[in-house]
Amino acid sequence: MEKNNPQDVYIEETFDASRERVFSAWTDAKKLIQWFAPDGCTISFVKLQIKEGGKFHSCVSNPQFGDCWCIGEYKEIIPNEKIVFTMVNAGENGNPIDPASIGMDPNWPGSTIVTVTFSDDNGKTVLRLHQTVSKELAQKTGAYPSWLQMLSKMQAHLNFN
Repeated sequence: MEKNNPQDVYIEETFDASRERVFSAWTDAKKLIQWFAPDGCTISFVKLQIKEGGKFHSCVSNPQFGDCWCIGEYKEIIPNEKIVFTMVNAGENGNPIDPASIGMDPNWPGSTIVTVTFSDDNGKTVLRLHQTVSKELAQKTGAYPSWLQMLSKMQAHLNFN
């Protein structure tokens, strides 16, 4: 079960789009692939099953730092309201790995839980993201600014389409 730790990553963004459109950006594979990687990076999926119990295996390719593989499972999906999924550092083969073994901060947890909620606010959508990792560590490692960049890319994608 997700713990409520005030030191975790919490991000709130407001989008000038309906909950349905914002939720779709997270659950439509064609849309997700357009924004779900930090600036200058791309994402590809070996597996992507966006449904409760569905699994994913992704690779974020960074021209400066190389490839970062991740696996996870969608734990909960409530249409237009909530998405909960795990993110686990993995190798290209899809097996979990110790983050330190690939040069990540040794304090980075091998697995985190990400919860994204969507709510209405006068015709706009408020997205709240919670990741079960220290905000300080996420800022230090670049994970926190990566979320901000990805959400900014999602905002641009929603404005463009």
